[in-house]
Amino acid sequence: MLELLFGSETEYALAGIAPDGSEIAGEELIVSLMQHARQGLVHLPDVGLSGGMFLANAAKLYIDCGTHPELATAECSDPATLVSHIEAGHRILANLTAAMESERPPGTEIVLLRNNVDLSGTHSTWGCHESYLHRRPLDALRAYLVPHLVTRVIYTGAGGFDPYSHGLEFMLSPRAAHIRVLNTESSTTERGIWHSKTEPLCRDYQRLHVLCGESECSHTAMWLKFGVTALIVAMADAGFEPVREIQLRAPLAALRTVATDASCTARLRGSDGHLLSAIAIQRIYLESVEAFLAQAGGPPWAAGVCARWRQVLDSLETDPASLRKTLDWGIKLALYQQHARRLGIQWELLPVLNRVIKQACVALRISSEGNLVRPLEQALRSDHGKGPFEPLQSMLTSSGLRWDDVWTLLRSRNEFFEIDTRFSQLGRKGIFAALDAAGALDHSAPAVVNVEQAMKYPPEGGRAAVRGQVIRALAGSGDYRCDWQRIVDMRQCRLLDLSHPFEREEVWKPISKRDARTMMFPAGFLEWDVPEPHMPEPARSFGDLERRQQALQCYMSGNYTEAETLLRECTAAGFELSSTHCHLARALIMMDRETEAREEIENARRAQTAELDYAAPRILFFDCIFAMLDGSDPAPVVAQIKCELIRTRAHMDWTIGPVLDHLRGRLGAPNYRFLQALANALSWSDGLERMNRFRQWRRAELPASLEGQESPESVATQDLL
Repeated sequence: MLELLFGSETEYALAGIAPDGSEIAGEELIVSLMQHARQGLVHLPDVGLSGGMFLANAAKLYIDCGTHPELATAECSDPATLVSHIEAGHRILANLTAAMESERPPGTEIVLLRNNVDLSGTHSTWGCHESYLHRRPLDALRAYLVPHLVTRVIYTGAGGFDPYSHGLEFMLSPRAAHIRVLNTESSTTERGIWHSKTEPLCRDYQRLHVLCGESECSHTAMWLKFGVTALIVAMADAGFEPVREIQLRAPLAALRTVATDASCTARLRGSDGHLLSAIAIQRIYLESVEAFLAQAGGPPWAAGVCARWRQVLDSLETDPASLRKTLDWGIKLALYQQHARRLGIQWELLPVLNRVIKQACVALRISSEGNLVRPLEQALRSDHGKGPFEPLQSMLTSSGLRWDDVWTLLRSRNEFFEIDTRFSQLGRKGIFAALDAAGALDHSAPAVVNVEQAMKYPPEGGRAAVRGQVIRALAGSGDYRCDWQRIVDMRQCRLLDLSHPFEREEVWKPISKRDARTMMFPAGFLEWDVPEPHMPEPARSFGDLERRQQALQCYMSGNYTEAETLLRECTAAGFELSSTHCHLARALIMMDRETEAREEIENARRAQTAELDYAAPRILFFDCIFAMLDGSDPAPVVAQIKCELIRTRAHMDWTIGPVLDHLRGRLGAPNYRFLQALANALSWSDGLERMNRFRQWRRAELPASLEGQESPESVATQDLL
């Protein structure tokens, strides 16, 4: 019998809208979410003071880099159980956001989205990563898996729009637009089809980490994605040769082709020169898996996955539209086409309109997102339809289109984008959820039924069952910490070893107090405990940086006491003293220890060096806060900040929002709004553009030597205060 385990990690976008329509600070929402999680969920805290937690269903909830929520499911041994646990995670988070919303003023909306791309122009993307257990070296699996990861998009694609297009270009997989290389070690930059990450998180096995996939809503799409890929990984891991070798000559180009072909008929060139469609390649995989299972045997669910896999491929080949109620991209495409008809847009002529828009952008040298209607209209009036726009006019006319059709499309893009965004919203307000509740969809997968149970209990078949049971028994004690491979009991100095992925027994063993601490705070947290002669300087530097990054996670999660502990360790080690003192002041304010926070800002001022340009305006920012709290005139301090930003351009992303939210009542609304804008200007240079809206900023007098050096984009606008 094959030993299979796999899991999923879903990143979420979190946003909040106040009753007056203003946006709620993201930092405030993250802090609130994790506070509700700690108060309302049965859990043990993660190791390393990260602020994350392991839940009673053996999943992990944490704040990932980029300060967005992420939930990693427990390890599962069949795809139906995994889909149930993915849905359980969605419901857990939806309940948390509902609780957040209920304690705020009526009319507040807290939105949690399992989107894959941001269509607002930021070009952000949220991952839905997969993990599969295997034994062979990772490189040995690559040739087997890459063609599958490229072509499975025909049934796993989430559907949506190309985030880099000025027009409206439908994609089976919008995440594919963010895949830039074939192979990558990173999961946040230069994303690749193949992820060479080597972090087993277990003993005696390896973990294949897939990052090119997407978060789906359809149970059928999720079930097939994990079931099919797990069987192909098992086949590759066993060294079974496919019935026919499949290699793509240009995998990246092939991915783009598949992701933009809603007909699923485009042919891809193999390394041997042959042309095959994505459906044909998937059929070769299906035949190979069936041959492998006949020889090696397989789990009970394998036959059902193969049967449904064949049915979906048959439907895609004969009539892709027949899956418009089943697969994510089919459901979305039907919604978009329906909305286009209401607007009078001919969906079948979108390629023509998109080409016109693209060529017009080239002619006008427009390379960034924005409203294209006005510059296009102005250019046409001045050009009278001649010059570079004459071919575009001919292109429209030959298709029976007019420039009015272009304007209609450009003006309605945001309506389509809102449908796309709301489609995957968690909770009953999501479009997919509403369609599903109305019985308009047919996306169910076999055995995906026990979602309520999956919210509370772990899956069977591996170490997750032990982890979940122990978490439920020990939750509420501050003496335990958990990660994927162990649970550490600090009080009794004992360890529950879960490093083997198929561990089924709860066996504790004694350990030393030092070993317990080392396991509680791994990967650089206790490097200062090592005697100085035995600790290389590079390792110490890395440990200090990691320590401060973990302090940020604690701060974002509301664990201010732990953040203070880590930051004081950094200052004791002399690590970037001025900026670290500022971080410490930030945590102290959140604990209402304002006097100590003021002392830390003085310490930061004394430790300030020229190397950290961004520290000076941050110190002054705290001075501005304290002046406002004391009722003093902040104008001299604002002038100094203005001077620093104009002279040094000392901008760096800064998470100060929770502090301002904490002090909002004492600061008053005008000061709060001003400080919010000022914090944004300290984080990003384009934030300076909005500062002249505030009287405090405009009236701050610069030294004569700097007069006239303000940023040219800082044009005075209406007086808001």
